[in-house]
Amino acid sequence: MPLNVKLCGAKARQNNHQPCKQPAIKNKKRCRMHGGLSTGPRTLEGKMGSTTASLKHSLYSKAAMLERSKIRMMLKWHKEDHNF
Repeated sequence: MPLNVKLCGAKARQNNHQPCKQPAIKNKKRCRMHGGLSTGPRTLEGKMGSTTASLKHSLYSKAAMLERSKIRMMLKWHKEDHNF
């Protein structure tokens, strides 16, 4: 391990409360086992918040996709009825 890598340093419950010797995640103070990375939303409220946070706009929003679907159905219906 390179010398300039920060160590996690979280205290172990076992092993006589010795500090963790794993490298800390980049730009973090702890390793992956001691709170370096998020596990993501687990509750229903958290998942709903996550979905609304990534709400899309423009071409790929639900409203725009529904609108294009309706237009395609109308064009198909019009084409079938009038046999262009």
